[in-house]
Amino acid sequence: MSNGKPSVLVTGANGFVGTRLCHLLLKEGLAVVAGVRKSSDLKSLESMNIEYRYGDVTRPESLPEMVTGVDYIVHNAGITKARNKDDFRRINEQGTQALFDAAAEHNNSVKKIVYISSLAAAGPSVPGRPVTEEDTPHPITTYGRSKLGGEQTALGFSDRLPVLSIRPPGVYGPGDREIFGFFEAVHKGIRPLIGDTKRRIQIVHVDDLARGIFLALTKETKPGAVYFIAENMSYTMAELIGLLQQACGRKGFPLKLPAPLFRAAAVVSEVACKLFRTTPMLTREKAAELLDWWEMSLDKAHNELDYRSRIPFAQGAKDTYDWYIRMGWLK
Repeated sequence: MSNGKPSVLVTGANGFVGTRLCHLLLKEGLAVVAGVRKSSDLKSLESMNIEYRYGDVTRPESLPEMVTGVDYIVHNAGITKARNKDDFRRINEQGTQALFDAAAEHNNSVKKIVYISSLAAAGPSVPGRPVTEEDTPHPITTYGRSKLGGEQTALGFSDRLPVLSIRPPGVYGPGDREIFGFFEAVHKGIRPLIGDTKRRIQIVHVDDLARGIFLALTKETKPGAVYFIAENMSYTMAELIGLLQQACGRKGFPLKLPAPLFRAAAVVSEVACKLFRTTPMLTREKAAELLDWWEMSLDKAHNELDYRSRIPFAQGAKDTYDWYIRMGWLK
């Protein structure tokens, strides 16, 4: 299907980030191979001229056919929420091991493999000092530890495969469900002010992340490299909510949630979801994550990938809000 074009396998292609990445890769003239499970919902990919290959990182025997013959691989598949904490390790760590084992054995001529990690793998920043790629990782959640484990697994292949890792912060944009709750609250006239509203946070629009991944694929890089990809600037919690208000055209009343109250809400969420056997949207670990500082240095991505973000949160939030309205997510 490649018609002479370089081919890129994107695992988790039907997800939020994967879908936007596939759009960009096609636009840049690459042939896209979507690595998905047979049970995956493929509606987001239906309009694209792509090849499908079916596999599951929890079933290693399904992966050789997926990875064979492609020029590049972006390992984007993973989970951010789980009812059982063991699932984080099973999918984000052991699943990465299975995929890279398959690539090393069945496609050792691959030109580059990009592992999509997370800022959560690095851990939060100290006020006034953004984290760098050289800092010792100190994840504070099971998810963050599983992404660090997956990253270390991937980079462990750098003596055999041209591997690098991308660490994005929270990702937002059309189609996102992770940060949707903040848009929904502001749309309903509530300003959720959680914890210390002066703490600084860096996020990234999904299209900026996709472009950062594309640059990582196509620029000359060293095996084993790690890069942060995010918006060029950080915001205080209060600034983010203020920009959301502007995007939504809502004023609303402030709902102040001091850290102890927010942590208590997380406990209630966990207990309720355990009773009803559902996956909690808010956990004690997620609360700890949301209450911390998350700033990172982009100097390495600037210097080595020529990466600069293009979408400031004011613009990205408005585009995302308009999409939620069009799709009927917000009424």
